[in-house]
Amino acid sequence: MSLQTLKLAFKEALKTQYENIELNSLLSILFEHVTGWNQLNQVLHKDAPLSQQQMDTLQNALEQLKEGRPIQYITGKAWFLSNEYVVNEQVLIPRPETEELVDWIIEYAQIIDKPLQILDIGTGSGCIPIALQLALPHCSISGLDISEEALTIAKQNAMQLNATVSWLQEDILSTTYLPNKYDIIVSNPPYIPFRENVNMQVQVKQFEPSIALFVTNEDPLIFYRTIARLGKLYLNPNGQLFFELHYDQGKALLALFDEMGYHAELRQDMFGKDRMLRASLKK
Repeated sequence: MSLQTLKLAFKEALKTQYENIELNSLLSILFEHVTGWNQLNQVLHKDAPLSQQQMDTLQNALEQLKEGRPIQYITGKAWFLSNEYVVNEQVLIPRPETEELVDWIIEYAQIIDKPLQILDIGTGSGCIPIALQLALPHCSISGLDISEEALTIAKQNAMQLNATVSWLQEDILSTTYLPNKYDIIVSNPPYIPFRENVNMQVQVKQFEPSIALFVTNEDPLIFYRTIARLGKLYLNPNGQLFFELHYDQGKALLALFDEMGYHAELRQDMFGKDRMLRASLKK
């Protein structure tokens, strides 16, 4: 069977599940993963026959797409700031708004223009500390996570991208000690209240790690409060906290950080939503 014939059959099988533009992108990624041909070469080789092994692999992937499994978990790869990362169901799939958070930190660090100690809390795939180390090689970067499985993936990504990052396994909600003082503490913590689970895409709520997504309905800001407390002990003078946040938590977080003795500012993402926050202790 030719590449084009199989791709058309896949589009027909998935057309009620995905929007056309998204589906074209998914299939382009999937067929490149299996054949090694990028989008242009898929067009040039549209009549090329596929091997039985390739067809079996693609058929298996089709069944996973029907179940809603994200393409990144099927291929085991995701892109973040122009680099490819290994991902699986133990880590969140890196997202564009997290790239914007990293860009903000890099922008700040370049203005400061000196070696900095930086800690990422809830590191997952390691995309935040690895991207920071690649952009700021003079800085000392660490990544912390509760999950041993996530840290295994983070270490693999650091090795693959030749990034020097120190890794810590801790439950940030119960720890009272950090090994250093830091100029920047960054986190993309769990922030989605469990009640929102019913409205979320199947690809997210059934396949991405719930421990990295959800917090209790009663205290959805628990990670921010905990990290702010630690910041008082472990931020260097003029140290900064950077966070990703839920688009409707901005005002509540500004009030929280003000109450805890911080100056805080919000930054909007490319869609005009409050998705990032920076905070520093009041003088």
